[in-house]
Amino acid sequence: MLSLLLLPPILRAFVTVIFAGLSFPLAGVMVVRMNLMQLRYTLMHGLLLGGALSLAFNLPSLPVYVVMCLLTVVIMMSMARGMDFNLGLPAAFLMVMSVALAGIITQVADVPSKDTLELLWGSPFTVRAGELALFILIALAIIAYSFLNFRQISLIFFDREVARTSGMNVRRHELIMVSLIAFAVALSMRYVGALLIDALLILPAVIAMKRAGSMKQLFLSASLAGLAAAAAGFLLSLLLDLPPSSMIALASAVIYVFTPSKGKRKNI
Repeated sequence: MLSLLLLPPILRAFVTVIFAGLSFPLAGVMVVRMNLMQLRYTLMHGLLLGGALSLAFNLPSLPVYVVMCLLTVVIMMSMARGMDFNLGLPAAFLMVMSVALAGIITQVADVPSKDTLELLWGSPFTVRAGELALFILIALAIIAYSFLNFRQISLIFFDREVARTSGMNVRRHELIMVSLIAFAVALSMRYVGALLIDALLILPAVIAMKRAGSMKQLFLSASLAGLAAAAAGFLLSLLLDLPPSSMIALASAVIYVFTPSKGKRKNI
């Protein structure tokens, strides 16, 4: 296995999943604690549209995914202005529009159905050197923001109004968090696919919530759970010659099943 890990494509893939495992669950905590499940679904629909565009016009997929996610965030936040951060209605509108446009593009551009279905799956083995650099940059940005602004994030999670009256620029932090979530979803689409994005975004955060007794423990446990799932799933995929994205998702699910609940916890 060591000889396999030294091959450049496999080494890049391993580094990718390790950084993703450490950082993406932190964005997942933001999704869960800010009740942004609808944002995640909207971003996934936007990525399907981005995938259709990249296939139809033969564009590199990752930049298109990133642009589509950021565009989705900008539109949603603009539509939700004055709605007290209620993203439900903008999310529903954008999901419908994204799927409709993706369907039209694939039909008009005559995109093969098998290529469209491949959008639902991803592979870290296809990550190039430049994309790896972007993965690491975004991963470090998520980690740095989460820990450098831990007090502000915790206060927003507790109560937005209390955070606002304390003088905090809540909207700016919400925009940063939503943007980081968008980056995490876009990059996840590239290497695990649309169907398995939650394997390293949401499930590690849920695993951490079973054991964490404080907000600090929640962030740390989510990151460690994501790292364990990413490393175990990837190494098992090499050992068993199975798809890494599926094995990472399976490892995440197994960790969830065998992680006991702590019982009575503090309100985090």
